[in-house]
Amino acid sequence: MQKRTDENNNKTSVTTVMTDCFNTIKNINARVLSAVLCAVMLIASLGFVTKYYTLGYDVYYGDVNVGVISSKQEALDAYTEAATDVAEHNRGDLDFDLRFVMTIASVDEMTDSDIYRGIVEAAGGKEVCYSIEAGGVSVAKLKTKSDAQKAVETYVASFNREDAEIFTSYSIVNAKGIVTELVSVDEAVQLIEDSNLFVVVYKDVVEEEVEIPFAKTIVEDDTIPQGVTMCTQQGVNGRGIKKEITFYENGVKKHNIDPVVTVTVEPVEEITVLGTGEMSGLDENSLIWPAEGSFTSGYGRRWGRNHNGIDIAAKPGTPIYAPAMGLVTFSDTKSGYGNYIMIDHGDGYVTTYAHLTTSYVKEGDSVKEGDVIGTIGSTGRVTGPHLHFEILHNGNYVDPMRYIAG
Repeated sequence: MQKRTDENNNKTSVTTVMTDCFNTIKNINARVLSAVLCAVMLIASLGFVTKYYTLGYDVYYGDVNVGVISSKQEALDAYTEAATDVAEHNRGDLDFDLRFVMTIASVDEMTDSDIYRGIVEAAGGKEVCYSIEAGGVSVAKLKTKSDAQKAVETYVASFNREDAEIFTSYSIVNAKGIVTELVSVDEAVQLIEDSNLFVVVYKDVVEEEVEIPFAKTIVEDDTIPQGVTMCTQQGVNGRGIKKEITFYENGVKKHNIDPVVTVTVEPVEEITVLGTGEMSGLDENSLIWPAEGSFTSGYGRRWGRNHNGIDIAAKPGTPIYAPAMGLVTFSDTKSGYGNYIMIDHGDGYVTTYAHLTTSYVKEGDSVKEGDVIGTIGSTGRVTGPHLHFEILHNGNYVDPMRYIAG
């Protein structure tokens, strides 16, 4: 019984020890975790602080805070410069030494701080200024930087152009030294104009709709009689927007940029065919038949009179072909012949076509072998639809069959 009691007591002791160890480990982990979190937050905070804030010095002249700066030496240099300028302008000596108080200041505040100006003004309200400078010359001095900038902007605005801008490189700087004569904004504008150092540029842009002339092309064709021209495609002018830019300097016209035309409607090219072929007349046994149909009457005596051509009967509307290259010299109605065409083939040769329903050519037209010049009909004095075809040489009728091949 005693042995069992001892075993139970041992088990209780072991359980108690394990529980205590677990609680200890749990507490230690919580403390470690808290420490780690604090360290992370501190590092993050330091990163934010160092980006926007830094250690520096509030600088005092007497009881006046004249700015904040990162280096005491910079402040002492500004103090020396201010003391020299005050003495040179017979303003006496500075009354106080500088006093420094360490502080945490924003980076922007430190950048914008002007210790020199603060010392000079604290030493007796004496003014420093901002100078408008161009080409290494101080054109005008004004009390504040905003006034100086306004003077420049007012000068540019005097040209009454929204696109006007300063072409000259200029700067507005803190003018070191004691200034006794400051100018107003209006006075500064006049000084800027009188200096001839500032160039204001702007431009005029003029746009207008213009016609774009069409191009002309001549194509030679040796199947058309020499010297004959035929327009195969009419030219049409295009449309476009012409933009012209003129530059001005201080209101004076300086130069233009070559006008640029943007095409809105493309022009259509004009194409003219120029005949280069020689009309050398007609060769025997070389012509194509002027129409398809029935050969009904030949050349020679017929019904007690001379028949000066041949007749080819066919349905109305049957095509009639030019048998060779030539130039139309007549296309109209003729007594007894109805609708009538005459073609000059050169070297004294002429062909004629009578009784047509329709003529497709007009006087002055050029034709080549195989061109359809009209259709068979029954106009004029006829007994039925047919083509009356004639050939003349030097004004005399000749038998067409001598010239038609086959």
